[in-house]
Amino acid sequence: MDIRRHLIGGLLAGAVIAPAMVQADAPAPKWYDKLTLGGYVATDYEFWINQPNAYPNSNTDAEYNNSNRGDGSTVPGRVFDGDANVLDYTGELTLAYADSGSGTSANIDLLFGSLARVINGININEYNNNVPSVTSGNDLAIGQAYVSQAFGPLTLDLGRFATPVGYESWNVTANANFSRSLTYSLEPFFQTGAKLDYAGPAGFTASLWFDDGNSQDPENDGVYDAGKGYGVALGYTGIKNLALNAEFYSNQGGLFTGAGEGTYDSGYTWFDTNDMIDVNVAYTLNDSLSFAAEYFYSTMLDGVPSAVDNTKYSPKVNAFALYTTYNTPVKNLSVSGRFEQVDSPDAYEGGTSWGNNVGLQDLTVDSYTATIKYLMGPVTDILEYRADAANGYDFKTTTYGTKSQVDQTVTVAATYGF
Repeated sequence: MDIRRHLIGGLLAGAVIAPAMVQADAPAPKWYDKLTLGGYVATDYEFWINQPNAYPNSNTDAEYNNSNRGDGSTVPGRVFDGDANVLDYTGELTLAYADSGSGTSANIDLLFGSLARVINGININEYNNNVPSVTSGNDLAIGQAYVSQAFGPLTLDLGRFATPVGYESWNVTANANFSRSLTYSLEPFFQTGAKLDYAGPAGFTASLWFDDGNSQDPENDGVYDAGKGYGVALGYTGIKNLALNAEFYSNQGGLFTGAGEGTYDSGYTWFDTNDMIDVNVAYTLNDSLSFAAEYFYSTMLDGVPSAVDNTKYSPKVNAFALYTTYNTPVKNLSVSGRFEQVDSPDAYEGGTSWGNNVGLQDLTVDSYTATIKYLMGPVTDILEYRADAANGYDFKTTTYGTKSQVDQTVTVAATYGF
């Protein structure tokens, strides 16, 4: 008998059986072991260097009077950071469930503070070029709520999910700048429907989604009937430090029955479709320097006819933005810059009811943002300067009827992530 052969065979058998026995004895993970909780909170104070009376309460137009907390201090064109000269707060709490065995997952994002007020106040200001009221609505909202199922390289999402369109995010910690770009305010914040993602070979990705409404559709209140939409996104990350994304989204708008929520609504009926194209690219040169660029085109900002000429205004918009972030030699200190230009050739800038009779004209806004961030563990201190220069009537900064070409703000903020 070859004792060595039997000894080696016994050792090999034990090596195979022992892990199997240990694995069989290991307790199955509990359902709560598959949950993860995270998020952040942020507080900020935004100094409006110009006089904070861009929307005087004496103005009789509904667009300017709508939900301004009585102080008329909403910086034009801003989302999530439109409240000036007040101490504000925001945050996001994310609860996620993931079962790797079945490929099933779920995600719920709760928004609070200014994020929630925007999401809840979307349908309140219906006449401001689809830019939601920044000072209206409750301080708690559901940002996302969806379930996912993976099928190999395919993942199906059902529910409300953040839009794939655009470069920036409502998540404060995901952006280099504290304030959102003007371009971001023209894009939907979320869609409610189904989305199919495909993770392809060589760094290619694709997404296809259909929705039954998004953040730009007025609520179905008997006057408006929110329309449906569909979109497709393509991505490529096959080159090191480079990310390319392109999205097309068609928002089918809504049918207005003319029942009349205000003087602008009476007697009009239309169905408008808004097609959007967004292309963005990000490149990390090295550990210290990164760049990004975005181009956005929309066929229509808003289909609401004016009270003067019964025509749809802002039928198209072109926007582009450039981003850069520099991680300085000072540890944990970074500087980020953003420049963007938004042009709407036929923007509706006023009428006889506004007292200025400027009619339809080209609206161009240039925005310059510089953001300094300093990391202190889970806390990020932020100092940001922003200037928005425009030829639009909305950018007046003194009394009604007076124009100013530049809005300037300085924001001091801090975020805590967990």
